[in-house]
Amino acid sequence: MGLKRREFLQRASLALGALGISEAWWWRLQSRYSTALAETTGRKLALLIGINEYPDAALSGCVTDVEMQQELLVHKFGFLPNDILTLTNKQATRENIETAFISHLTNQAKPDDLVLFHFSGYGSRVSKMIDEDEQNEEFSSSKLTFQNTLVPIDAVSLKNEGRAINDILEETLWLLVQSLDTTKVVTVLDTSYVYPGQSLQGVLRVRSRPSSTTEQVNKKEKAMQTLLRDRLSLERKQAINQSQLPGLILNASRDNQFATETDWNGFSSGLFTYALTQNLWHTTPATKLQISFAQSTSFVEQLAGTYQQPELKEATKQSIAQFTPEATITPIATRYQNLLTPLSPPASGVVTSVEDNGKIASLWLGGLPINVLDAVKSNSLFTTVPSSDLNSNNYQFKLQIRSRTGLTAKASIIIETNNSQELSEQEKQQFENGENSNSQTQKSSPNPQLLTGEMVREKIRILPKSTELTIALDPELSRIERVDATSGFSAESQVTVVNNTQAADYVFSRVGETTIAQSLSAPLPSMYQGRYALFSLGQVLIPNSAGEGGEGGEAVKVAVQRLSSQLKTLLAAKILRLTSNEGSTQMKVRANFATITPEAKIVMRRETLGVSNEAKFKTNIEGVGSFGASDGLLTLPIGSRIQCRLYNDGDRPVYFMLFSLDSSGRILVLDPAASNQPLNNNESSETGLVISPEDSVNIPPVISNFPRDTESFGWKLIGPEGLAESLIICSYQPFKETIAALNGDVRQMRDDRLIQEVLNPLNVAQALLRDLQSASQSAVQSSGLSTDDYALDINSWATMSFVCRVV
Repeated sequence: MGLKRREFLQRASLALGALGISEAWWWRLQSRYSTALAETTGRKLALLIGINEYPDAALSGCVTDVEMQQELLVHKFGFLPNDILTLTNKQATRENIETAFISHLTNQAKPDDLVLFHFSGYGSRVSKMIDEDEQNEEFSSSKLTFQNTLVPIDAVSLKNEGRAINDILEETLWLLVQSLDTTKVVTVLDTSYVYPGQSLQGVLRVRSRPSSTTEQVNKKEKAMQTLLRDRLSLERKQAINQSQLPGLILNASRDNQFATETDWNGFSSGLFTYALTQNLWHTTPATKLQISFAQSTSFVEQLAGTYQQPELKEATKQSIAQFTPEATITPIATRYQNLLTPLSPPASGVVTSVEDNGKIASLWLGGLPINVLDAVKSNSLFTTVPSSDLNSNNYQFKLQIRSRTGLTAKASIIIETNNSQELSEQEKQQFENGENSNSQTQKSSPNPQLLTGEMVREKIRILPKSTELTIALDPELSRIERVDATSGFSAESQVTVVNNTQAADYVFSRVGETTIAQSLSAPLPSMYQGRYALFSLGQVLIPNSAGEGGEGGEAVKVAVQRLSSQLKTLLAAKILRLTSNEGSTQMKVRANFATITPEAKIVMRRETLGVSNEAKFKTNIEGVGSFGASDGLLTLPIGSRIQCRLYNDGDRPVYFMLFSLDSSGRILVLDPAASNQPLNNNESSETGLVISPEDSVNIPPVISNFPRDTESFGWKLIGPEGLAESLIICSYQPFKETIAALNGDVRQMRDDRLIQEVLNPLNVAQALLRDLQSASQSAVQSSGLSTDDYALDINSWATMSFVCRVV
């Protein structure tokens, strides 16, 4: 039933007021938030477990997970290397893991210490019969249940069914956590326990193995549980679950789902661990773990669908991702959300070594989104972070990439000064030669040296003039199908075909009766043998990519030809996402994302690195809710009307565009000629939309000469069920080429006067890159960089992304 006019106007007024919410209210809430922060002043201890080399079926990304965590904890959160213990592959036996937990964590941790436990590897389940002496009054007879397990390297092989299992029971892990003298505990489990029937989900490897048919548990494991229960004074029948544990628990998936890993270019990792650690590199003391977790969840779901939804739990038995606007900001909840308080500024990575007499640096680039990391190539330019405590001489260094392998890169070191300081020609020559002069000049201005541990950020992003879309072929396709698909895709420009063990953007596969729908609640369409479609890496059907089919099916080459237009749209979306840089740019812009209907509410916020701490506090407070976002990902019902408010906190005008990648697979754009003025001017705008310094605007603007009904505010989510993404792209220069590319190649949306469907998305995306390159020209020239590719100054534009699930 629709809203009455008066009720709608009341809601809309509330929403628009919320988008420009009062300063006094913000600061009252910020005060409560900041006083509740609890920084860890004690020691920081970590035990990291990663197992790839399982004898039955190896994994590939678990050891990398440990490396990503270790680099993050040392360089971002101040863990001492000697306080981090890692067990990988053959080291990670059941006995070694449990012994290490007790010796490294339990025996050392004091009440004010922070403890982090991470496990990447297989999980499983074991059946458990509740015996007569374990019954409580609710049970009148024996009952068969299941218990989750972590699979160590010396687990009993699946070929030896019937032997007592040698897994670490989940209950043992919870007893170990409960035995710690501190409540400041973070438990990260990039594993899962339910086996879906196959080891691959699309091209993602599943981190769970089949459950054992035996109920027998290793006697030493039982003895360990008895020892821990005696220490905690717990009776045998007292069960422990996650809600009773101290601190935070970060699960890679929910209990009835499965965690996955995949192969990127040059390395493999768990989807969850990569997303989590990458987002944490960009945190500030004002950033809540909820925000980083929600962004990580968004990344995982875009690849794996609803079959892997990370879960965040805390000891208060209340999911952090379920706070409502009315929720009380309790000290304990806020303390747990800020256990991991960063000690260094937001960064793309860190210097891990300096070589060749100070000329070459090795970099760890774990703070880059995976699509941006893949784009890092020769000539990409990074710079040291100015506020780094390690650099006390006020010097900055430019780091020009020479090569990259996975998460690591080699870069040439180029000296530059901060705050207009100048180096003499003698000093520059000494630096280039790797000399340490004892001259009087050196004493008055010491020879600057890049130090291990200095944080780095992007400065100039290099993107190819011809970005390619990578399609993996499902290994279940026959040899003839693969040959025909390879031949068909070879006729498509900017499309590359790879096998299922290489990094890819999408998967080409058959559509069968067991095809995973975009939503568990959505009915499966009628399927025919011989239908083909594109899928996400986790085998989620890409909207509108399946053919109509028929009794005779369709030939592979015909299917590829049918997908030609959609391939261009997907490539355009990839290019637009390659501009994402909110964690690196110093442009001072931020945005509120709100629903107008069915409820007036701010549901998401984004801000760039350049936004002040004061504005960040306004962005990262309690009270940002969503409809059913229990998994950390914003969920909105079909038919919702949404609107953004964009803030320019800087001192220069900012031009902007809004693109939306809707759940049906289309690319939409906000009319560049849209404004808050009556729509009576037919002249197209050459400069597009602009926001003045220290000002804000509604996106889309409110149409002032139309009746104030629902069509006057925002734009409508029309469905179908699935993921939708909006990109706000800002620049210091107009988007002239982008607007020219849009001219005449858009279709008006029926439900929204200011939103248009882009009919030539690839041309528009490429024009956008040319506009960003034009805005970057001065900075690129001053850097001395020369390249035939797109060279984009990271501070000349800003792209902020909003992702939601439409249901």
